[in-house]
Amino acid sequence: MRSLPPWKRPERWLAFVLTFLGVCAFLAIVPVSREIPEAVAEVELSQNETGELSFVDYLRQESSLESVSGHWTSLLPPLIAIMVAVFFRTMVGALVTAFLAGSFLSFGLNPIATGVLGVTDYLVKPSFSQFSAYIFLFLFSLVGMVHVMSRSGGLGGLVNKMAVIAKGRRRAKVAIGLGGLLMFFDDYSNTVVLGTTMQKLSDRWKLSREKLAYLVDSTTAPVAGLALLSTWVAYEVALLGGVSSKHGVEISGYGLLLEMLPLRFYCIGTLVFLFFSSGMGRDFGPMLKAERRAYHEGKVVGDDFELLGIQASDSGQQTHEAPERWYNAVVPILVVVASILVGILILGSMRLAQAGQLFSWTSFSDWRAAFGAAVYNPSDIDGPGAMPVLLIASVIGGLVAALMPVAQRILDLKTTIGSYARSFPTMWMAIFILCMTWSMQAICENLGTADYLVAILGDRMPLWALPTLTFFVAAGMSFATGTSWGTMGILLPIMLPIALEMGAMQEAHFTIYLLTAAAVLDGAIFGDHCSPISDTTVLSSISTGCDHIAHVSTQLGYAVATVGMSCLFGYIAVSLGLPIWIFYLMFPFGAFALLRFFGRRPEDNE
Repeated sequence: MRSLPPWKRPERWLAFVLTFLGVCAFLAIVPVSREIPEAVAEVELSQNETGELSFVDYLRQESSLESVSGHWTSLLPPLIAIMVAVFFRTMVGALVTAFLAGSFLSFGLNPIATGVLGVTDYLVKPSFSQFSAYIFLFLFSLVGMVHVMSRSGGLGGLVNKMAVIAKGRRRAKVAIGLGGLLMFFDDYSNTVVLGTTMQKLSDRWKLSREKLAYLVDSTTAPVAGLALLSTWVAYEVALLGGVSSKHGVEISGYGLLLEMLPLRFYCIGTLVFLFFSSGMGRDFGPMLKAERRAYHEGKVVGDDFELLGIQASDSGQQTHEAPERWYNAVVPILVVVASILVGILILGSMRLAQAGQLFSWTSFSDWRAAFGAAVYNPSDIDGPGAMPVLLIASVIGGLVAALMPVAQRILDLKTTIGSYARSFPTMWMAIFILCMTWSMQAICENLGTADYLVAILGDRMPLWALPTLTFFVAAGMSFATGTSWGTMGILLPIMLPIALEMGAMQEAHFTIYLLTAAAVLDGAIFGDHCSPISDTTVLSSISTGCDHIAHVSTQLGYAVATVGMSCLFGYIAVSLGLPIWIFYLMFPFGAFALLRFFGRRPEDNE
């Protein structure tokens, strides 16, 4: 007998309502220790030739409410999204419900005004921004490229080549992890390229899609955040440089980043834990259950899988007569990677030239400056950044992937174009989910969710506790809002001045200052990893063809275990004066012990 879907089960509704009421009651009594800045909304109302307001602006004027910015109710939209996803296992239902809640909180109980303004401000504007448009086109281009590579036999040949090295499930996991390390310069391209190309290798060795999504998601932001040359580092340097110059810290942004690098305990710990679990072949919690299902039952996805990821359509299936030539997949991938790297440098050098700065292709410092100029443009903060480069690179890679099998007479031109184009319908649900996650970020920004989370930070605390507390504030903000970059941009200008006021710039306590900055960056990444409304988490589920809720739930235990050891052996230990090498000794030992005594091999019987 088929079981009822979660939303038809009364016990789940009862648990949801009781949990929701309990959390709301707790939030309502939590004291706020810091003053919440008032949100001043300046809305430009457009008028037509007769001087009358447009219908949308009329509704906006009539539905103006007292500001709820920074109130505990600003947490309700992300809270509802997370709880609906957990209790009823539907990402679409979770985001739609949270969207409605955020719209009513913002514009009142008038359903017409709320519907029009909510869709306009929270769905249309974020989804039709330059950045969003480039993301959509980038995804479509890469998915088309991957389908052509699959149809021509290129992906099959790549898997066969990798199978020579990755002989077994453990080596396959390590190989996928190493692939994530190689694409260190951008998280979006890392996620999509690695996730889509590694599906066949993962399926060959009966790895669950949950494990593949974990491997991909955990080698995106941590790697990009630690690399000396990446889009993430460029953004972080820009933020650190602005804060340090404003408060008289005589260290450049890049200098601060280099000094912080050994203190990025969560990012480093995530990579260490990933390779330990992959090399030892041990898992625990929901991930172990998913791996046992994949190994013993041959089901790489669960029975309640919700279609979200990039699925192979009929046009993307390999033809039986197609020779499996690995270079028909490797060459297009390398073209994309090289095009992104060169394109970012060209775009950055052009922006440097516009600012009157010279650029040399033989200078690493100039490369660094070019990455920063390409990613962060002060004159166009809301612009697309380096996304045009990613789009052009994916188009070039798609052309190469299409022309190679045509030139080798593996596929004719009509079949190749059809395979590229007919893969687009597989992405519509993924695009909808991305639009809704961006709308959640807009809702949280308007309601002042971040302001509230900062406001609960106490004024009185011992100096040694500041980095750890900062980490969890950043994690909570990133988890609730679904944006790690936004969290970094908000918290660094707040937390570093607090560290200065508490005496962290004294020579004896300067490590605390660096730890606080590192805690902001790492806490934002941790919250982003655990948040179901994070765009990078959604992209990991999309690219690997994994059920999104399953990805979040299986990755959560690993992220929590990593952060527990990172705080204990890293942020707390170093803040108390212990040497940094304690972390590099104790974390691997702790990870090994945890996996050895609590982990199990999926191949063993339960």
